[in-house]
Amino acid sequence: KNEAWFRVYMPPQKDVSCVEILQGHMSNTFFPVTIDMLLADMNCESFSPGTLNLDGYSVEYMWARHTVPTAIYKFRIGGKVIIFGPDNELPLSTDSEEDEAFVEEFRAFVKDADVLIHDGQFNGEQHKERIGWGHSCWERVIEVTKTCGIKKLVLTHHDPDSTDDYLEGLNENLKKNFQEGFGEAFFVKEGQDISLPLS
Repeated sequence: KNEAWFRVYMPPQKDVSCVEILQGHMSNTFFPVTIDMLLADMNCESFSPGTLNLDGYSVEYMWARHTVPTAIYKFRIGGKVIIFGPDNELPLSTDSEEDEAFVEEFRAFVKDADVLIHDGQFNGEQHKERIGWGHSCWERVIEVTKTCGIKKLVLTHHDPDSTDDYLEGLNENLKKNFQEGFGEAFFVKEGQDISLPLS
């Protein structure tokens, strides 16, 4: 028995266990180290929608809109709420009942978060040609969440074709024109530390 151990919790996937998903990612196709080679004991468990209470924090999730089953996670720790949704496509309109229901569920899920880290890969023009790719345009994220009481909005999952200069320009635009409704909103940089709001 190994001294090191860890436990993995994942939303249930159709007909595939948590272990099988990890084994797939850690196969020779993607990665040279298999699960059996880890010098640690690993316990994989699926958890259904609801609240999972762990040691000093809790986790909830809702299903995202992505090309494969993907979750948006809500962590509660020390009286703070952090939400992580790096792969999620917010619909550009709520013309259909399905789209409207998803947006309302999303708004309720992120309401009053201290930090929301969310997919903002495209701008509006780019997104028009990429609907269904599973990623959001940052303007729509702002529009959907600006009345949700979010203290800090962190936009991530930048498009691979976006240069540093382009992202800096977006950040300046965001800071000048799109702060209303947020304590702070910005595009995150690699290696950047994000502090939790104090109040």
